[in-house]
Amino acid sequence: MARKKLTIRRKGYHRKGYTRKDGTKVSPAYVPPSTYKAEDRGESGRTPKSKKWYKPTTTMNWSKDMPVAERRRNALRAHGGDALATARALQALSNVTTDRETKREAEKDAKYFFDLHKKK
Repeated sequence: MARKKLTIRRKGYHRKGYTRKDGTKVSPAYVPPSTYKAEDRGESGRTPKSKKWYKPTTTMNWSKDMPVAERRRNALRAHGGDALATARALQALSNVTTDRETKREAEKDAKYFFDLHKKK
């Protein structure tokens, strides 16, 4: 199957000034928008279930509709009290979900467990 050429449109942005390792100072600049062609490297169609990479190893009994305390208690219990494992599982969930509310709640809970782990 022939691969399609895609048109990539990059937005312009303001770049901060910085100092290189050799001591050369680079002043701030505006980088203008640009357009270029690139080959489409993806497969056509939807990804089949067998090829999807997110396969959680534990069932957390976690739902965005639960109260915060109950949700976090269930997630921590599912990982045997390991705050870091719980945080990583919730972060993975927030990275792959397409539901905005689930993503937001999973991120908050992951941050909570990362902070909890940091305190130990």
